[in-house]
Amino acid sequence: MKKSKFLKVFSSAMALSIVLAGCSSSSSSNKSDGTKPAVEFKSSVDNGGSAVDSTLKYGILSADSLTGMFNPIFSFTSTDAAVASLFTGRTFAQDDLYRYKQNDSSAAVSFSLDRDAKKVTLKINDKLTWSNGQPFTSKDIVATYELMGNKDYTDNVRYDETFERIEGMEAYHKGEAENISGITAVDDKTVEIKYTEVTPSLLWGDGFIGDGFLNADQVAEASKDFTKFAEAELNTKPLSYGPYVIDQVVAGESVLLKANEHYFKKDEVKTKTVEVKRVTPAQASNVMKAGDVDVMGDLTADIWENTKDLSNGTILGRPARYLSYVGFKLGKLNKETGMVEVDPNAKAADVKVREAFGYAVDWDQINAKIYKGIRFTPTASGFYPPVVDFIYNKDNVGFKVDQEKAKKLLDEAGLKDVDGDGLREDKNGQKLTFNFAIRDVGQSFDQALADTFIKSWKDVGLDVKLVDGKLMAPKEFSQRVQADDPGIDIFQGAWALGTNPNPSALVGEKAPLNLQRYTNDTLKSDLAKINSNEMFDDAKLKSAYQDFDKHFAEARAWLPFSWNTDMLWVNKRVKSLDYDKLMKNQVGIESIELTADKGSQG
Repeated sequence: MKKSKFLKVFSSAMALSIVLAGCSSSSSSNKSDGTKPAVEFKSSVDNGGSAVDSTLKYGILSADSLTGMFNPIFSFTSTDAAVASLFTGRTFAQDDLYRYKQNDSSAAVSFSLDRDAKKVTLKINDKLTWSNGQPFTSKDIVATYELMGNKDYTDNVRYDETFERIEGMEAYHKGEAENISGITAVDDKTVEIKYTEVTPSLLWGDGFIGDGFLNADQVAEASKDFTKFAEAELNTKPLSYGPYVIDQVVAGESVLLKANEHYFKKDEVKTKTVEVKRVTPAQASNVMKAGDVDVMGDLTADIWENTKDLSNGTILGRPARYLSYVGFKLGKLNKETGMVEVDPNAKAADVKVREAFGYAVDWDQINAKIYKGIRFTPTASGFYPPVVDFIYNKDNVGFKVDQEKAKKLLDEAGLKDVDGDGLREDKNGQKLTFNFAIRDVGQSFDQALADTFIKSWKDVGLDVKLVDGKLMAPKEFSQRVQADDPGIDIFQGAWALGTNPNPSALVGEKAPLNLQRYTNDTLKSDLAKINSNEMFDDAKLKSAYQDFDKHFAEARAWLPFSWNTDMLWVNKRVKSLDYDKLMKNQVGIESIELTADKGSQG
């Protein structure tokens, strides 16, 4: 048994070393120019043909099973959230920068902002109806906000300090008020929301529910017992006012959606049924080749490498709003106050130690070789890839491997090899081991990637070991990292970055998703500035975001690992698809037409 385990680890490390050996990132044919990935893609496809009545097969690529919590706002996993996004549809209209358009009467709900009055008015489209035939009214919007702020919903990771800009939300969240004083149902179709302050980030959704609203009756039923919240129909079979509604569920594996007969734009629904099924990374290439999925996103570099030459479809691509990173556990979240508390005695409390971790790794080479040129190394904080062109600064720098510099930084931090075993002790001469949490997400190089990180850090004298000696299942990883498990010192995480450039939800001092549990006075000041009402001036707004980008990078609370490319598989029986329009919420999957009864095989 021990021998088998050793061989597995050794062989994966050897495989990666062979991939990387003799190929510096500067000479790699997969090398990015620093502003985009090396590989370029088409963003649309037109296969032609005449539409037929058939079921669209939509793949969700994930090693993680569907948990069955399909709540469009409060789902816990990306797989469940992906299902929810398909049937929910688009609630608000958006512009090219993904900001909410004002006074768009064609939207499900129109939005208008009165800056002087610090008030938002929401007007519900008169035709908007729930999938059970019940009219969509103001009480549904109010109920959704009340669930967001409900003090008894302690598992809610979506609530953060930005919602407390709504008048009365903080008092409601603390249980000091029976309702949210700043939210008023003016009539059945109009809701007013008053804010203590209004900033440009509101237009991107800060302190604002933009992912969809929930049915008030289902909210009331689910709120009776939060210990059974996930089992409520609000989550397992939520009512919809979008193009589709959940019809059938195969636990963990698939969901059948059918057209919502009450959808207010039902003439735009071209395909009446959609089978949404989970596809593991190991299955993906065969599933695509067999024509078993018509559309599937989130393709990995491995899958692209194995399927890029298939004749039965096209892989489309566009720059991703995505960041993977290596984060440090630098404190904890105080559950009573909801505040991040930085621990001055954390193993990586010294910024020089964190910086040394960064210089020890050849990030460029990993992205170029492991990820086939699909990914590339971020600059600055990593928050703003080039696709966020409003904020992205091409003059920013990222980590370039320099192990001698890493060693010098560790010396300066007082971490030295006292006993001569090649590994550094802490400042007091005591053994120092960093426990590293990294997930098994079903890719062929998962173990090799972990081994490469650990070897790079060992090369500069840092003793790093996998938590429990192995890769972690995604669900366990999420639970333990969010719970501030004391057995975790470093973790390799990733965020699908939203269209809202405000980073408060991921690094704010009251943000549950601030998983590194870090803040400082400079970052607090930067976020306060970003969230001030002075920021309606675009030049000031850009400057404020770039200041934050610089300062968060200097704090080294995380080490940016890679920016990515969004890739979408489109089978030949899909008549046409524009990936940019799909990702910009200008169209939904309901606009897809099929031209054959079965998927084309490659």
